[in-house]
Formats: sequence, C-alpha cells, structure tokens
Amino acid sequence: MSTSIFTRVNSGWLATAYATTTAVFIGVQSLLIAVLQGPWVSFQSHGSLLWVLPVIVIATSLVAAAGLLFGGVRIYRRVCAAEAKAADEIYHDLLSSRETQRLHRARMHEVTSTLAGVRSASELLRSCETLDPERRVAMLAMMGSELRRLERLVRAQRGGADTMPIDVGVIDVDAVIHNLALAHEAGGATIVRTPSNALATGSSDAAAQIINILLDNAAKHGSGTVGVAVRHEAGESGQMVVIEVSDDGAGVAPEVRDRIFDWGVRGPDSAGQGIGLNEARTVADRMGGSLHLTATERTTFVVTLPSAVIEEKKEGASDDAVAA
Repeated sequence: MSTSIFTRVNSGWLATAYATTTAVFIGVQSLLIAVLQGPWVSFQSHGSLLWVLPVIVIATSLVAAAGLLFGGVRIYRRVCAAEAKAADEIYHDLLSSRETQRLHRARMHEVTSTLAGVRSASELLRSCETLDPERRVAMLAMMGSELRRLERLVRAQRGGADTMPIDVGVIDVDAVIHNLALAHEAGGATIVRTPSNALATGSSDAAAQIINILLDNAAKHGSGTVGVAVRHEAGESGQMVVIEVSDDGAGVAPEVRDRIFDWGVRGPDSAGQGIGLNEARTVADRMGGSLHLTATERTTFVVTLPSAVIEEKKEGASDDAVAA
C-alpha cells in the first residue's frame, strides 16, 4: 500500500532528495570534524581557525537539519494527502458498489415477482379446464405482456442502467392494473377494481413496477380483499392520478411505520427483504409522483403520478378535463 501511495503522488524524487541531503550533511560534518581534529590546528592556537570552524559546523548543522526537517515534512504531507485521496476513492467505490448491489437486488425482486405471476397464470391455465374462455384469453395476453416487460427489465439490467427507464409517454392506468390484477388473482389473491379511464404521464413499465410491488405486498402481508381505487386529484404541480392499494391486514407495525420506505426496513413478522417499497417510492419520485402510507382503517398505500389530462378553463363555464 505504501509503495503504491508513493508512486501515485510521484514523491520518489522527494525521497531521493531527502537521502541525498542526508548524505551531503554527513559528509560535510565528517570533513569539518576531521579539519578540527587535524594536527595543523594546534599550530594556530591564536588564529581565527579555532572559532571559525565550529561556527561553520554549527551553522551547516542547523541548515542541514532544517532542510532535512522540511523535506521530511513535505514527504509526510504528501503521503498523508495520498492516503486521504486513496481512502476517499475507496469510500466512493464502496458507495458505488452498494448502490449497484441495491440495484441488482431491486431488479431481482421485480423479476421474481413478475415470474411468480406468470407461473401462477400458466399453472392455472394448465390445470383449470373450466376456466372461462374470455378469461383464458385475457390470461394469455397478460402473460405475453408481462414477459415482454420482464425482457425489457432484464435488458436494462444487462445494459447497466442505474434505474428503470422513465420514458415520457401516456400510461393507460386501467390496462396496467388489469394485467397485474390478473397475475395476482392467478396466485390466489382477490382484487377488486373499477375502471377509471385514467391516463398518466411516464413509463408504463415503471408504473407497473410500482403497482406490482404494492399488490405483491398486499397479497403476501395483508389479508382479505385487495382494493385498487383510481381517481384524479389536483396537486401542487397540476393534475395527478391517485392510485390507492388497500387490504384488510394488520397493517404496518408502529415501530417501523415511519421508516417503512427505507431500504432494508420491514415489519417484525415480515419474511420480505425490505426492498420493494423503497424501490417503488424511488421510481415514483423519478416519475414526478409520490408514494406514501395513509392513516386509514384499511392498510392503504397511495401512489400519485402526473396526469396526462390537463384542466382547461373555458370562459363562462366550469373546468373541463381535456386529454393531453
């Protein structure tokens, strides 16, 4: 480690100068001492040589000592600076590595959840011969849609993207919820939803990831019927699409309620990893929306996304919703 530090700060010349100065100092001191102890000194007992030479020895000693001290301090400061820089780089590498690891785990969390839905639908189609033909077609369409979303997710992972791409487009909220509800219903969940005709702005894949995480949490950690309600609501930055996912479970434990969206935080009875809600909020924030837990009788998570519907004020009339 020390060798690499000296190499990085290019301080080899300082070490060479330090060693050279030391050698010169020792040589000069040896020469002057030899002069003082020479036989010719005794023949000039009343001359100036006896006091000039000690003065020279002392002066050169002080100068050399000062030079050596200065050089040593410079080398020490260079080494300390290099060590600090190396430590800073290691710290940033560790942060980058941690973020990369979190990204991989978040992606794998979504991949696992998506595959579970597709597998459940596949098993249902194979085992249930009395399944309604219309629902069978809807299940097949959902499986194709989810597999294509999964392919895009894996492709983004392979490309090293730091987060899910947030494309600016129009999201058919009902279509996204419909596909995900079918996947979770195939796994045994009961989901109640009503058409809303809501349109949001952003990436359908990103919106699907958020809603899928909430439905997955409700199915695993909640109980009873999972409700999905969608409405438009005026926000500080304009119209927003509000999506509420609720269940009849015991709710979030009080000791983790304020930190439930932090990475790795989970309830005491949860078998999860504390990844999904953190990722869902991160994606919602990147889309210009939000995700929070409301204090209601049912456990309810609320997602807001920018609406693709604008409010246009007409003269002499009330506000009308106009599709963007």
